[in-house]
Amino acid sequence: MNILHITTFLQGGAGRIIYELAKDQKENGNEVVVVTSKTSEPGYENYEEYLDGLKEAQVPLYKIDSSFKRDLYLNLKMVEQVREIINEYDIDIIHAHAAIPAMIGLIARQISNKYIPVLQTMHGYGLNKNLYQQEMDKIIMNGLDCIVAVSKDSKRILIEKGVEAKRIQVIYNGIKEQYKSESKEDKDLVEVKQWKDLNYKIFGCIGTVCDRKNQSFLLEAIKFVTNDTNCRFIFVGEGELLNELKERTIKYGLQDKVRFYGYKSNASEYFKYFDCLVLPSKSEGFGLVIVEAFKEKVPVIASNIDIFKELIVDDKTGILFDLEDINELVKAINKVISMSEKEKQIMIQQAYELYEREFTFDIMRNKYMELYFSLLKSKLKIC
Repeated sequence: MNILHITTFLQGGAGRIIYELAKDQKENGNEVVVVTSKTSEPGYENYEEYLDGLKEAQVPLYKIDSSFKRDLYLNLKMVEQVREIINEYDIDIIHAHAAIPAMIGLIARQISNKYIPVLQTMHGYGLNKNLYQQEMDKIIMNGLDCIVAVSKDSKRILIEKGVEAKRIQVIYNGIKEQYKSESKEDKDLVEVKQWKDLNYKIFGCIGTVCDRKNQSFLLEAIKFVTNDTNCRFIFVGEGELLNELKERTIKYGLQDKVRFYGYKSNASEYFKYFDCLVLPSKSEGFGLVIVEAFKEKVPVIASNIDIFKELIVDDKTGILFDLEDINELVKAINKVISMSEKEKQIMIQQAYELYEREFTFDIMRNKYMELYFSLLKSKLKIC
């Protein structure tokens, strides 16, 4: 099968899914091509490790402007180049990873003498879309052969926005059972290992430092943690609020306990030293980092947003706290600090079993391939 992936940018959890899926499809004998935007935008970029990894895997990668901007001229210029790619690689199916890439795929496929299904994975519904953008996305998605929602909550949001329910299929994101070798040049990772050797409890928070990820809420909670003498709090990620949070850390006198390590291409290596992952997000498309914590047998504290409630059973596979109540987050952190080894093992084992049932890469990959074949076989515009 000849597969074309079109995305906005290869970054974050969605970028990781596209990257791993494209590589795996190539390894399993498919011809795979990836198209992404060329020019970075504030807060949006292609991660070098994904670009390098695709090159190493011999997956053709095209960087073209723009599948990100809602700019009709740029979008149509990109359509021209995508048409050339469709013809050159005799593409069988187009897998888009946002609404504008899906629109480009829908228009570009018209030149082919065969029917090319176009599906879109909705990795996350942006909170900042205006009514015009929401209506545009709805029209695009209702013209697709299938829309994949990465959670039941995401499916609910799409239906509320006017996307036809019969077009939507839920496929959970999954991650591979693999580990990168430890980076000897990462001085921050060395510091974390030293803390672990000194029996400090390590609380980690991984993600873009921004209002949506809500790291400021966690920083505020740290001030009130009563049993934090032997704790360290680590923030991994870049973002617009990073400098502000660093300044507040000094203002609060927490600089001995709190570290901001910035973006890490090897963020997965930090899990082995975490005693707990904390995610105070206001919204998420999925929450891939939670699944990674499940896989690595790390307890999770997360806000009680709908997607996290779909992934976490409170006090069984993790701990949920009320996003409006900072005292609940403080209580959850203190609970992990005082948790017995037996209690910890029960929680992480239940979470790991959930990972194996629902969130492995093989499960995700197989469902996508089954969907591809189904769309190719039916040639219908409804999955």
